[in-house]
Amino acid sequence: MIVAAFVIYSAVTTNIYKRVRIEEVSKTAAFESEWVCKLITQMERNAVDLALAGQQFYRERNVRRIDPVSDEVGISIVIENFSAFTAAAGGGIWFEPYVLNANTRRLSYYAFFDPAVNAVRHDPEFASEQYDYHNHLWYKTITAEISGKYNTVWTMPYYDAAGTNALMTTVGSGIFNEQGQFIGMSTVDWKIQSMVEKLSNVKPSKNSFVLLASPTYDFIILNTYQDGTEYTGSSLSLLPWYADICYAEDDTVGIGRFNKGKTEYISFSRVLDNGWLFSIQIPAKEIFAEVEVRNYQFSVIIVLSFITLIILVSFLLTVFINHPLKKLTIGVMELGSGNLDKQIEIKSKDEIGTLANVFNKMTIDLKVSIERYAQERAEKERIGAELDVATKIQASMLPCTFPAFPGRKEFDIFAMMQPAKEVGGDFYDFFLVSENTLAIVIADVSGKGIPAALFMVVSKTLIKDNAQNGKSPKQVMEDVNNILCGNNDAAMFVTVFMGFLDIPSGKFTFVNAGHNPPLLRSADKYDWLKTKPDLFLAAMENTSYKENEIYLKPGDELFLYTDGVTEAVDKEENMFSDPYLLETANKNQHLSLKEFTISVKDEIDKFANGAEQADDITMLILRYDGSKR
Repeated sequence: MIVAAFVIYSAVTTNIYKRVRIEEVSKTAAFESEWVCKLITQMERNAVDLALAGQQFYRERNVRRIDPVSDEVGISIVIENFSAFTAAAGGGIWFEPYVLNANTRRLSYYAFFDPAVNAVRHDPEFASEQYDYHNHLWYKTITAEISGKYNTVWTMPYYDAAGTNALMTTVGSGIFNEQGQFIGMSTVDWKIQSMVEKLSNVKPSKNSFVLLASPTYDFIILNTYQDGTEYTGSSLSLLPWYADICYAEDDTVGIGRFNKGKTEYISFSRVLDNGWLFSIQIPAKEIFAEVEVRNYQFSVIIVLSFITLIILVSFLLTVFINHPLKKLTIGVMELGSGNLDKQIEIKSKDEIGTLANVFNKMTIDLKVSIERYAQERAEKERIGAELDVATKIQASMLPCTFPAFPGRKEFDIFAMMQPAKEVGGDFYDFFLVSENTLAIVIADVSGKGIPAALFMVVSKTLIKDNAQNGKSPKQVMEDVNNILCGNNDAAMFVTVFMGFLDIPSGKFTFVNAGHNPPLLRSADKYDWLKTKPDLFLAAMENTSYKENEIYLKPGDELFLYTDGVTEAVDKEENMFSDPYLLETANKNQHLSLKEFTISVKDEIDKFANGAEQADDITMLILRYDGSKR
């Protein structure tokens, strides 16, 4: 097991080291190519700047038609440009036929650095009618690929045998008139020989080599593999391993693998800003040589340490542990038989002695824990008994005898409440304010348990006392709200729906203090009672509450409930919801008030499917039968 773990650990460590080494070489490839990209960017920017200067020259000479601009201005433009940009070998401005002069087919200005005078000078040969630049390959290539202003095009690298006797390339940018028509171009010649020479010296390892090529033109610029210079100017198809290198379309370094002979290479390739491919090929063994040596040394250290550790552990086990451990085992067996007065006597200061002390302390703690558990259990039983009494007291505070008013035939009423804990914060109430006025109340206190139950008792008592003093529902809510706000250090609140039914007329006057809207059954259909809830009680003093009125017809029913109904959840946390409550109510509307309420509760239990009840569930239903006295 240990050997397998060591092998796995060694393999994982080796892979990590190799990955780190690959990242290091990738950064080297990115660094070596970045300075080439900077040169490319400088060449392209200079070509664009020169094109903009050519556009301004065109506007001054041909479009604005002010005093003719002489050729000295065009010559001055190119000389000043390349005097300030010494990285370029030269370049110029070249116009399309007859653009500046109807009698002149070719007009251009070319300047280059002349080593003989150690300065940039104008070359008049390129401005002569004999130099037909419009038909040269470089001009046709750039013209065909220029797509718009600020766009640049690179030509295929070439060897300049006539002038610089060096490897060159040219970048061009288009010149456009105000109508967006192509009227000429600027060019910047780059003597890339110095860049090629610098890249030739890049060797991250002994047998690594560099490839610089133009995939667009299928042209090898540089290949430093042994006698690879013979490939310069040749097709990439001459490199059989070229298809196996990997490079991304963006400026990131791609990593590929290929075999050249019996040697495995890893390539690190990047596409430069002008579309050239820069790639470093390094033998895999040379990349990971340091990793292999480090891994071998680490493996030897681990093996030797492991062997030493085994010998030392065996010696310690033999000399210092066997006897104390046997004594400890006998003592623990006696403890396990139930003798909690047993003390294990081991005087050594090592781990076995510590373990024996721990067992001795554990025995004492266990005896104390058993005694404490007995006390706690007795206390829990006492609290459970008191909560059971509290549950019965709370249930007795709510009217629970039905029919509630057996002598009144004008209406019928039924209600039920099931708390989520032993006691809850929901409550309902109904009572006669006068001979012809019935008050109904349903409420939901924030939170659950004993605090909510206490706040429920206070709220219920205040509401009933104020209602029986001849106040309207609006006055009751406002007065009770102010009383609760004045003594509410616990920041609790209660939502209340309260209504007064004028029994002879069926007029129902109600106030909704932040509670759920009731369901109204009229014309054999349940629907929501249109009510905009006001602020709940105990939130803010001097809150004003609005009274609403509706008229109940004989047979109409009003179903009140708390949010424990609609927010009941199943095991997947799906809620019972308002639409499902409405559907359930209409499905059971033909039942009696008690059967209707029980059916809604059964539907909630069926929906919950064994999920724990999260909130108090309270329902009250009133049916108005009309004045029958």
